[in-house]
Amino acid sequence: MPARPFSMRGARPSRFAISGVAGWRGLVNSTPLCQLYFMKIHAKVVGPETYSISFGETEIILQGGEIKTLLMQLMQVMAPGGDAVGKQDGRRLEFLNHIKTANDVGIQKLLLVADHHDLLALLKSTEGETAIHDKFFDNMSANNAKMFNEDLSYEFRDGLPDKDRREALDRLIKLTRKLELDGDLVFEKPGRSE
Repeated sequence: MPARPFSMRGARPSRFAISGVAGWRGLVNSTPLCQLYFMKIHAKVVGPETYSISFGETEIILQGGEIKTLLMQLMQVMAPGGDAVGKQDGRRLEFLNHIKTANDVGIQKLLLVADHHDLLALLKSTEGETAIHDKFFDNMSANNAKMFNEDLSYEFRDGLPDKDRREALDRLIKLTRKLELDGDLVFEKPGRSE
């Protein structure tokens, strides 16, 4: 007997939205993987850094870095055994989402004390993340920004090895924790405006 596509009709309203990754986590935890396999999945951009992903009749709205978190969670579900790596990558992803909310003085201090190559690796690995690039380049002098752009072009002309990216992000995570404990780096709480 052929498998039927998964439907959530009857258990919940026929069309509903789940916001954020927590909603995705609930969907995955409550739906067997074999049922997820047969669902129609559609993704689209609905606004600046806002995405809609539909799983069958369930729509999930993701904003900004939540899409990367979703991809990490998908990989953890679909590639079991990578839990240790998955947790470390989750920590790195959380750092990248968190650094966007850092205060300008803290970013300037980070630019002064962090290893230049680590900062280049961060910027290279987040080329599509305009919020992160804006946060860093807006806190540099024109000459420093020019130097970083030139170094990005030269240093990684053959790409950024994943091992180098992971190691650089891990060192930056440790450094930002130290700067945060020292009071130099402050992160804005989500939903708070300046």
